[in-house]
Amino acid sequence: MITFRRMVPEDADALAVVEEKCFSVPWSREAFWRDASNTDAYYLLAIDTGQNDRIIGYVGCWILAYEGSITNVAIDPEYRRQGIGRKMLLKLIEIVKEKGVTALTLEVRVSNAPAISLYEGLGFKSVGQRPKYYTNPVEAAEIMWKTHL
Repeated sequence: MITFRRMVPEDADALAVVEEKCFSVPWSREAFWRDASNTDAYYLLAIDTGQNDRIIGYVGCWILAYEGSITNVAIDPEYRRQGIGRKMLLKLIEIVKEKGVTALTLEVRVSNAPAISLYEGLGFKSVGQRPKYYTNPVEAAEIMWKTHL
């Protein structure tokens, strides 16, 4: 069974493992530790309770006044295409809305069609691109906003 909970600093090692599996330029364990300790950040974890509470994914959000900026969305490749990312994002939207957030933004690689489709299905709209935003490989980012939570 998959459950969700807020990240704590002690989760940093497990998040770094997921991050390494998902991204060509992964964030460090220290970056997760800092964000877990930051009151303006909220990270929601996806946990597989059938696998000794293994962390299999996460979504991070920095909250700045009434806006949230989604930092990363990651699901272990073994668990993709099961609807976990969608459920996790819906839960995050519910949580940040309760914190007063009225709009969310994110960037996604322009080539990441599955993620763009997921975000569009959740009501995010493209508002432009950031050229050369990503490295390894160099690629533009699609800028997306959801303005009505």
